[in-house]
Amino acid sequence: MYYIQKHKNNILAWFSIALLLSLLTGCGLLGESTREKIEPITHKELTVLTPQSEETFYQYYGNHIMSKFPGVTFNVISSNNDSLYEDERFFEDSHADLIISYLPTFRNLRETDRIESMNPYLQDSTKEIQLDDYYDQMKEVLSNESGELLGLAPQVVVSGIFYNKDLFDSIQVDYPTDQMSWEQLLSLSNRFADGDRYGFEGGEATPQHVVMTILATNKIRLLDDQNHELIFNEKDWLKMIELAVNLQKQGSLIEGTGEHFLEGKSAVLSSNISIIPKLQQQNSFSWGVVSYPSDPLHTELSSGLQFNHVLSINKESANKEDVWKIIAYLMSEESADHLQTQDYIGSLPTLNSKLGSYSGVEINHVIQKKVDTRRGYYDDLSQGFQEKFGGMLKSVLDAGVKDERSTEQMYKEIVSQGSNIYREEMLKDE
Repeated sequence: MYYIQKHKNNILAWFSIALLLSLLTGCGLLGESTREKIEPITHKELTVLTPQSEETFYQYYGNHIMSKFPGVTFNVISSNNDSLYEDERFFEDSHADLIISYLPTFRNLRETDRIESMNPYLQDSTKEIQLDDYYDQMKEVLSNESGELLGLAPQVVVSGIFYNKDLFDSIQVDYPTDQMSWEQLLSLSNRFADGDRYGFEGGEATPQHVVMTILATNKIRLLDDQNHELIFNEKDWLKMIELAVNLQKQGSLIEGTGEHFLEGKSAVLSSNISIIPKLQQQNSFSWGVVSYPSDPLHTELSSGLQFNHVLSINKESANKEDVWKIIAYLMSEESADHLQTQDYIGSLPTLNSKLGSYSGVEINHVIQKKVDTRRGYYDDLSQGFQEKFGGMLKSVLDAGVKDERSTEQMYKEIVSQGSNIYREEMLKDE
């Protein structure tokens, strides 16, 4: 009897301890991670404002979210034009709950106080997101000056400079480095232009795109904000014009997405990291990758790192808690794995645990640079102006390639025609 009673007491004691442990761990008091336990959302339609098409939104985000939250449906408003976000009437009429935007648009939304701080949600729901788990640059770029986090990005798009090691070794030239400017890189790659091979391949590899890429990277201003007129630094422009035209004349440039590089027909390639699996499949040459070229005055910055889809909560939304649950889920490890299956532009998850490599290739040296968020020439100029200016630039530089204009003549023509285009665009807005 004593034996039975003793065991009864032991069983009750162990049961009590087990129950207490269960309660403690369920509350997180013993430190067990419960970040993945996101509360469900029931019977709710949320409005999403996105630059994606509706089909792309569902493929990338929508179907994945609804698999986690079956009670959610979406009213998708596709802007198709990122500048529409800046139209106050369009923005207000959208009645958006969840906002997906490119980084320049996010910056505008932040400056105009249209999006909700995420700090209160982070403090109340540490079980969902631990900021220490994420890419430092994301937190820095998407916070305001007061340190409030106003957006989160599940992925960072990474671009770099790929080079054919065998070609560099064949002429005993040092490989490109992480600190190079566009001028240095293009001059280096030009050593390989020989009629059978190109020096530089990429979307930037036309005379007008060389000029506009240097403008964008070096943050050379085009607009005088106070006097509302274009400004041209003659020294900078003459240098860019001469470089771009000479590269084309010497056969160094080939516009492409890697097809020539993969065949060993170009020495240097500018591309996002989605090219890496294709490079791994070829066995004809060895290759390396360095970070995207930098402004020579700010070599710590890179414009080859972009947060393409920034997730934010509309300040006027009536469904902020539900939007936060969705954003928290999209930042989870489960969602990171899903989004990688949809990647075609060379993105990495912003989770630190998944950030350092792509397709098994270490790229820490590429992503450790700071994201360049300084305003560029394009931020203050309309899309219409940029298209017309780019067309004019192409025409003038093509004339220089054909030896129909000197460098000085091209510069004067660009100044004259560019100023006329700007005045015409200004008149349209009046």
